[in-house]
Amino acid sequence: MRLFSYAIVVTVVAASSGLLAGCAGFGVHRIDIQQGNLVTQDQLAKVKTGMSRNDVKNALGTPLLQDVFHANRWDYYFTNEQGTQYGPFGRETQKYHVTILFENEKVSRIDGQASPLEILTGGGDRRALPNALPPGAPPPKQ
Repeated sequence: MRLFSYAIVVTVVAASSGLLAGCAGFGVHRIDIQQGNLVTQDQLAKVKTGMSRNDVKNALGTPLLQDVFHANRWDYYFTNEQGTQYGPFGRETQKYHVTILFENEKVSRIDGQASPLEILTGGGDRRALPNALPPGAPPPKQ
């Protein structure tokens, strides 16, 4: 009888530890999350003080943030979260933020950190914007 109860206890402990190990999450797939505009150091090197807004848009693309209350500031944010070998217990995060400040519709200051590499796949050259004004916009000051 004692041997029988010992066998039951061993079986229950083995079964419960096997079930708990299945809940550990090491086999769970976590997707990579990319958000924002990736600006590389090569792209940022093309932006110089004195450039127009249209030239900056051609070089970096449309900014992620164009604040109504800070019309002379463009922000380019990028975050990339990747799952690690530790499953749900680890995430690697890359964050880059570039700020372009304008005075009189020209670049006055460039702040922030750009990505050292092109980490997005399927890149290529950015589409250039035509050097035209939107309908009803005042002509640029010379």
